[in-house]
Amino acid sequence: MYRINDDKIKHSPRALKFWECCLAIFYENLSQFRQDRQFSDENDSKVNINDLVLDKDESLFYLDKAFNYYVLANRPHRPSYEFENIESYKNELYQRTVRPRQNRNKPHFILKQEFIVNNSTKLSTPKIAVANTKVLEENIKNSLRGTPNLEGTRFDTLYRIFQQTKEEKADILIFPECFVPIELLDRITWYAVNEQKLVVTGLEHVTIDGVSFNFIVTILPFEKDGIKDAVVVYRLKNHYSHAEALMIKTNHYKVPHPTQYIYDLFIWRGIYLAPYYCFELADVKHRSLFKGKIDLLIASEWNSDTNYFSNIIESISRDLHVYVAQVNTSQFGDTRITQPSKTERKDILKLKGGDNDTILVGKINLKTLREFQTELYMTTKDDKTFKPLPPEFSLDDVLKRINNESVL
Repeated sequence: MYRINDDKIKHSPRALKFWECCLAIFYENLSQFRQDRQFSDENDSKVNINDLVLDKDESLFYLDKAFNYYVLANRPHRPSYEFENIESYKNELYQRTVRPRQNRNKPHFILKQEFIVNNSTKLSTPKIAVANTKVLEENIKNSLRGTPNLEGTRFDTLYRIFQQTKEEKADILIFPECFVPIELLDRITWYAVNEQKLVVTGLEHVTIDGVSFNFIVTILPFEKDGIKDAVVVYRLKNHYSHAEALMIKTNHYKVPHPTQYIYDLFIWRGIYLAPYYCFELADVKHRSLFKGKIDLLIASEWNSDTNYFSNIIESISRDLHVYVAQVNTSQFGDTRITQPSKTERKDILKLKGGDNDTILVGKINLKTLREFQTELYMTTKDDKTFKPLPPEFSLDDVLKRINNESVL
C-alpha cells in the first residue's frame, strides 16, 4: 500500500516540484483502489472513476490535492507572501473547467474536462515528434501480471528518443499506447520538465485488486519564477478493445468499466488539443465531442487493424477539421500526422516499421488552420490548403481559440 505521509511532506528537506506531488497522488489513489464486489462479475468490474480522481467524500480533485501537498511542502522553502492568495497561485499552475456539472449519475454519462496550463507564451507552428518504436505484447503481459520488464535496453530506448527529440527541438512528443511501465513514468516526466516538452504516453497495464487499468498520461510542462515544473494528468481508458479484454480475462483479471466516461481537452501554449486512446476512437459519439474546439487530436494506439483506423483518422481530420497525430507501435505502423486537406497532401508525415527506435518530426500551422475556419465557403472554395468545413462548424469556438479563451 502506497501512502503519503503528511508529516514528512510538511518537513521535506527540500522544495518539492508540483509534478512530484501529481505522481504521488496518482500512486496513492491507485494503490488504495478496491473493486466493488457488489457490481463485479467473473470477468468485469464496474469502476467508479471518482475513486481514482476524487477524495473519498468526492470533494477534492486529485490535482487540487496534489496542490495542497505542494503548498504544505514548500511553505518552509519559499517567501511567505507567495502563498497569501492560494487560489490565485493555483491558477498560475493550472485551471480546470468541467462540463456538464449535473446529471453525472445517468448511464454512459460523458464528463469533459478542460485544463489550461502554461498559456502565456504561444506556439503558432508547434513541432510534433512521433515515436517510431516497437511496443512488444510480451512487455504488456508482463506488466499486466505485475512483473514489468525493467531491463536496461528499455532505458536506452527511452533516452535515445529523448535525445533525438531535444536535437530536433520538437515541442510535443507522443508515444504509443502501453509504451512504458508505470515504474518509468517519473523518467518521462523528468525529461518533459527539464526540456519543457509536452509529452503524451500510454502506460502498460497496472493491475490492482484483480482489475487491470490502462492509463493515458499527459505531461504539461511550465516554468514559474524560473523553476521548471509540470502538471501531470492521467486518464483511464474508456473503451478496452475486444482483444485487450480477452488478454486480461485469460490472465484471470477483470476489465474496468467506468461508471462515467471522462475526456480531456488541454490548452497549452495556445494549442487546443485532446488525447484519445486507441479503441476510444471507434466510438463515433466520443470522437466527435470536441468538434470545433481543438486544433489537434492526438491518437495513442497499439492497433493491428490499421486499415480500419486509417479510415477513422481520415474521417476525424475532415469531420472535425483538425490536425491529427496518430502514433502506433512500429510493427503495425500508420503512425502519421495528417491534416484536413486533399488526398495528395493530407499527410504531413507517415511511417511504419524499422528495427531502430527513432522519431519523426512534423510541423502544424495553427494560425493558417484557424484563419481558414473563419472564412465563408465563397472565399475559400479556390483555396486548396484545406478541405471545406463540415456542417454545423462553430465559428464561436474558432474565435475562442484565436482569442485564447475557454471553449467549455
